[in-house]
Amino acid sequence: MELRGTNALLTGAAGGLGGYIARALAAEGVNLALNDLPSASVDDLLEELRPRGIRAEALPADVSDTAGLETLVRHTEDAIGPLDILVNNAGLEFAGAFEHQTREELEQLTAVNLLAVMELTRVALPGMLERGRGHIVNIASIAGKGPFQYLGSYCATKHGVVGFTHSMRAEYHGSGVGFSAICPIFISRVGMYGRIETAAPDAPGPLRPLPPEDVGAAVVEAITRDRPEILVSRRPKRLLPAISAVAPGAATWLLNRRRFREFADGYAAALGRARRPGA
Repeated sequence: MELRGTNALLTGAAGGLGGYIARALAAEGVNLALNDLPSASVDDLLEELRPRGIRAEALPADVSDTAGLETLVRHTEDAIGPLDILVNNAGLEFAGAFEHQTREELEQLTAVNLLAVMELTRVALPGMLERGRGHIVNIASIAGKGPFQYLGSYCATKHGVVGFTHSMRAEYHGSGVGFSAICPIFISRVGMYGRIETAAPDAPGPLRPLPPEDVGAAVVEAITRDRPEILVSRRPKRLLPAISAVAPGAATWLLNRRRFREFADGYAAALGRARRPGA
């Protein structure tokens, strides 16, 4: 897919990976509708991107309010033109012992991480099919490819995003609309890990964090090369997902080896939500 002159809606643009994805797309000449919560400003990002010769507009909306997503897509097309690319990047994060999670947290996590992805896809897809072109990129996680301690509910939503993406890709094969899942490992400087990386223990080799720019590059590659899935991780990239898919018990055993378990415990403790023995 040639990117220059295409139009993209990016959710979760104000924080975390959003700016890095926006910069990567803008560098390819993509016009951008930047979505985030009404309380989250994208003004600085707009000021940075507009001199690059693209159209860039702010489209505030809460994606957890799925009833308003048709309006979001309509306003996007009013602002920048027919939608060629949808990047479902908005997400909530939770790490900690599952016994500490509340029902409200479960509902919020599912609404943003999974339901909003499916509903925005449902709303944006008909126009793409009618025009015979488009691409939908869903930002998932390596947590959508295997089991990770203290990330049970987050893993559940990201497994759902990965499965949904591949199902859509199979269903609409040959339609001109592509679907890709991006599955990053821990990312430095931003997001859940970035906020506590100085307090958390060093991640084991395969889980060592990567810079957020790598995710922006992966989004561009996914669209231009119509990649079904990109694991943004260190080599060997597919070892853990492969073990998890073929031998789930072995994956659980591996992640409970001393080095991995100590990292998981320390990571959750840095977030203040680890389960203490005997608690």
